[in-house]
Amino acid sequence: MILLGDLNYRISLPEAKTRLLVERRDWKTLLENDQLRAEVTRGGGAFRGWSEGDIAFSPTYKYYPNSDTYYGGRAAAGGGGGRKGEKRRAPAWCDRILWRGAGLSQTRYDRCESRLSDHRPVRAVFTVEVDAPRNLNSLRSFFMSERFDRARSPAADRLLRKDDVNSARFAETL
Repeated sequence: MILLGDLNYRISLPEAKTRLLVERRDWKTLLENDQLRAEVTRGGGAFRGWSEGDIAFSPTYKYYPNSDTYYGGRAAAGGGGGRKGEKRRAPAWCDRILWRGAGLSQTRYDRCESRLSDHRPVRAVFTVEVDAPRNLNSLRSFFMSERFDRARSPAADRLLRKDDVNSARFAETL
C-alpha cells in the first residue's frame, strides 16, 4: 500500500531556528525534529508499520506561488513576513510518500520543482514483487477472451499504442 499527499506534518522547532537550518541545508537536524519521521521511526501512532524513504531534498512547503521563496522569508515580496494577520508558516516536509507491505522497495524519492502552488510535489519510484499465477493458461485465456475485450475501456486503448506498448500519453484527456 502506498500513501501519498499533503500529510500536513511539521517540524517541531521554533520558526526562526527552522528557517536558519533550512538556509544551512541542515536536513539531518530538521529531520530529527520532523513530526512524521518521529511517528514512523518510533513505531507508534497512526503510521506504525509504515516506511518512508530517505529525504535528501528541501522542505516542500510553504512557498510563495510562482517563486522559490519560502513564505515569510526575508526575501519575500514586500520584504517582510506576509500580510498583516496572515499566519506565518515555517518550511516543512508536508508532502510525503509512505508505504507498507511485503514486496515494496523504494528506489527513488525526491521533489519536483513545479511552482503552481505553495507546495512542491514529491515523487517516488518503487519496485514491487508480486506472485504470478501458477497456471498461466487461465490468465492467458482471460486476456484472449471476450470478457477482457468487454472490460477494457476506450481510454485504455488510447493509452496503449500499437507502435509502442511501453508508452503512455499522459497529456491526452482520457
